[in-house]
Amino acid sequence: MPGDVRGTRRGHVCGPTGTRRIVGKGACPLGSAVREPAQPSRITPGTPMRKVIPPRMVGPYMSGQRDVIAGYVHRVRDLLLRGPGDAYHPLGLGYEGSEFRPGMTELYFLLWQAREIDGYVPVAADRRGPGPSGPVRGPESVEFYLEPIQIPVGTTLCRLTDAGEDAVARYDGLAWRRQGREG
Repeated sequence: MPGDVRGTRRGHVCGPTGTRRIVGKGACPLGSAVREPAQPSRITPGTPMRKVIPPRMVGPYMSGQRDVIAGYVHRVRDLLLRGPGDAYHPLGLGYEGSEFRPGMTELYFLLWQAREIDGYVPVAADRRGPGPSGPVRGPESVEFYLEPIQIPVGTTLCRLTDAGEDAVARYDGLAWRRQGREG
């Protein structure tokens, strides 16, 4: 079904528009097909975006208590995640007070497509200090601060483990709909 994102396990990646790709050696990040200008700090509409969220926030999102996305985000194409450990240092998740740990067995994140109305502010490498942007983030990384936006229709809540990504739920504009499991 077009636009439908099913729960996936091993071998597939969940995506904001129902696209799938094989995870593994030589795999391209979701969104690698999106053509963007050479400007690394520009976000064009349709660019797949990702925000890592702490496990404690999954419940509030799923129940409708949390209906915005805000804070530090990145383009999916900028960081290939094969397991939870792939995110800790590159995304600076070890900031003071963080619930994230380098040895986490699972990681949750939101995936959506950028819209023209969204407010993405590039975070300069020299401005990434203590806090959610983290002190260990490299200057070659591009990170953005997203002004609060309503959760876009089609946003997917994903869970990443060493076995791969699962689409947990998809936002239909009114509520999160859990995704079925394959096979």
